Amino acid sequence: MYSFTTGALVSPVSSKQLSDWARLDEDDPTISATLTIATSLVINYLKLDLINRTWYLKFKDWPSVGTYMRDSLSPNNNYLRLRIELPKANLQSVTSVKINDVLTTDYTILGGNPSLLQFDDIATYDVDNYALEVEYIAGYGANARDVPEPIRNGILMVAAYISENRGGCSSGGDPLTMSGAKSLLSAYAVRGGIVL
Repeated sequence: MYSFTTGALVSPVSSKQLSDWARLDEDDPTISATLTIATSLVINYLKLDLINRTWYLKFKDWPSVGTYMRDSLSPNNNYLRLRIELPKANLQSVTSVKINDVLTTDYTILGGNPSLLQFDDIATYDVDNYALEVEYIAGYGANARDVPEPIRNGILMVAAYISENRGGCSSGGDPLTMSGAKSLLSAYAVRGGIVL
């Protein structure tokens, strides 16, 4: 299984907002990179995408649960999943689902964070194709203002911490914790689901 996006990471915080908030020189060439790093750290901690991007989830073999026991005295403790988690919560829409390279609409979207796709039946597949391919859009919305203000403030806190401590080998620690942003962001973090 792998999940990826081809969409660019866009911070819901502008360079001007960071330079004003942290009293940084607006012409500092590191501001953009600092915002990208801070936004990426926040997205990975929350397990949420912020500004809408298209994501792809692909399984070469149909996902299963348990341990497949072959040539063993132990009973098989393995079964195929009928519910598939979509990494990067905040599902906006499912664009397409393919089973064995054939488009299907024979699934149900179950809400929650992370969202799930439920299949009533699992079709057979051959090894030349992906067993399951899902294309979907995740995020709070298309614009920075769609992202909750506490999350944008958390990005500012992390970016300011990174900027203040850049080049300092002894600063150490997790920027989310050290900046105080983790406590602000924890209410929004997805507690379960796939970690990617």
